[in-house]
Amino acid sequence: MSALRRFTPQPDGLLLGRFEPIEADLLRLATTQLLEMLRSGTTDPQLTASDGAFGRLLPDAYRDDDEAAAEFRRFTATGLLERKAQNAQIVLDSLAAKEPNAATPDREDSQPVTVNVDPDAVQAWLRSLTDLRLTLADRLQISPDGVVHLATEDTPFLRELYEWLGMLQEELVYAIDV
Repeated sequence: MSALRRFTPQPDGLLLGRFEPIEADLLRLATTQLLEMLRSGTTDPQLTASDGAFGRLLPDAYRDDDEAAAEFRRFTATGLLERKAQNAQIVLDSLAAKEPNAATPDREDSQPVTVNVDPDAVQAWLRSLTDLRLTLADRLQISPDGVVHLATEDTPFLRELYEWLGMLQEELVYAIDV
């Protein structure tokens, strides 16, 4: 028995993604929040310097030279954040085209949300899933050895979201590797 595949390659080169309505809503919300954060970072250099998530999204180019790293960041951070925002917007655009019917959000027989991901958008999806996971890793205070150090009532949900996004990313990689 084969496992259900979330992303299925189509003969025309598109990938067909299938999400439960709650999953599509969650991915839409998380990506919207990421996009807002990225846009804030392009206009507020203090935010990028003080928010640890930006440290993960924009790691130092020169780990042993703080001055060179700051100079490199000064010239590249805005452009990198803008490209990350473009990637997130591509994901949102894909999801927005298939928003579920708001009149029936609690129906058990809700149909899956299908999303067409064209070959050009696949990399944007992969990069945005990575950016979402990096941001969550910062929020969860995940250390390099994979240990979660955040201990709040939100931790279980955030950890499940982090793992689910990793699963989506893996499924997308398998779908394009066929």
